[in-house]
Amino acid sequence: MRDTAWKARILRAAAELFAEHGYHGTGIAQLEEAVGLRRGALYHHIGSKEAVLFEISTAPLRLMVEAAQAIEERVAGPEERFRELARTLLDNVAEHVLEWTVHYRDFTALTGERRREMLELRHRYERVWWRTLTAGMATGVFKPVPEPVVLKGIMGMFNYSYVWLRKDGPLPPGEIADAFCETFLSGIRA
Repeated sequence: MRDTAWKARILRAAAELFAEHGYHGTGIAQLEEAVGLRRGALYHHIGSKEAVLFEISTAPLRLMVEAAQAIEERVAGPEERFRELARTLLDNVAEHVLEWTVHYRDFTALTGERRREMLELRHRYERVWWRTLTAGMATGVFKPVPEPVVLKGIMGMFNYSYVWLRKDGPLPPGEIADAFCETFLSGIRA
């Protein structure tokens, strides 16, 4: 098996184990057993347990930063941009529920530069949402709202969905995003 295939297998197994037992509750021996590698070979592919946590918890976030920036460039209207951001986020959460579970439950275990980089990614992503709200306020589409409270509320509403959202659930992620958007946007429309 090639190095990239091993690494993908290790990341998937680690995401499953971390999501089920938590980062601190998962030992390297469990990961060794899950992928069928001894410790030396495992560390050859991953570097460290924290490096695995970093990759798992930042991979879906990186996708969201890229997607959000593309949406921001492509979609001019603030309300439609907000809806597109929401749909894309919930599709991503449904597609990467294990990774988001690990991210939100265990990101505080990251240290040093890894933690700074992850927090910077989150900040970049949240800024796109805030610029979208600001654009709506500037054009009179949205009522003025206080940034810290509203932005954290919006992000919490969408981000907490990792706990219960599933691709094959009773409602598709896009419909859930639309329902969330309608609930929120009806409160801030001018």
